Amino acid sequence: MSKIRKYLEFVRIGFRESTAYRFNAVMSLVASILYLVMVYAIWTAIDAGGQLAASLSGVLTYILLGQVVSSSVFVEVESFLSERVREGTIVNELKRPVSLRLQVYSYLVGKSVFNIVTKGLPVLAIGYLFIDIQTPSIVNSLGFIISLILSFNLVFLFSFLTSMLVFWTEIGWGIRAMRTNIQDVFSGVLFPLYLLPAGLSETFDILPFKWMADGPIQIFTMEATGTEMLRIFGLQLFWILVIAVLGELAWRKAKKKLTVQGG
Repeated sequence: MSKIRKYLEFVRIGFRESTAYRFNAVMSLVASILYLVMVYAIWTAIDAGGQLAASLSGVLTYILLGQVVSSSVFVEVESFLSERVREGTIVNELKRPVSLRLQVYSYLVGKSVFNIVTKGLPVLAIGYLFIDIQTPSIVNSLGFIISLILSFNLVFLFSFLTSMLVFWTEIGWGIRAMRTNIQDVFSGVLFPLYLLPAGLSETFDILPFKWMADGPIQIFTMEATGTEMLRIFGLQLFWILVIAVLGELAWRKAKKKLTVQGG
């Protein structure tokens, strides 16, 4: 129980630190609203030209939910570790009687809760006001929450895996930018994946990124129910396991490589 309390303290720290940057949170929400306005204009123009092979409301709902999911599962393990590697405090972190990985995880859970409250829920409210988003059934609402939690774990583990490069480069922002750009393109944050042609769609299906955003979105929009919803859970769990194993192997290699700048 004492260890659990320690990790809960890291959750609290992550949330509290986020509240210290309330202006950033407001600007992030404003940026999301402006992005959605731009997206609305673009897709409305495409629909007006008769070039949209789906309903406009469905596309807009998908993209808005992509923003909700993206903000809820946003993590930056690369930035967390790179700062400590550069400053040489990573050695002290490793000496603590708690798992560094769980410490970072708990800290980012706190930040995620803050993001959900200050960005995810407001963006969802905007969707209900202006796009006429349909509320999912109780089962799918619970399924969405479960899938969102699995998505957070999947994104965290992938971020942890890519953050191992920090031990060789000591530069976290570039690694984070590369990872988030890849995620956004392949996960369904930028555009509905169901608009992809069959051949390309199959390629996206075999990658882990789709299940970081598209999976939860399918459940919320009732495109996935029953066994299909369970299939999404299964694929998310599968990739969580695969990336966790890869992350553990990379972590062991990084600890052997560990050289602290100036230390």
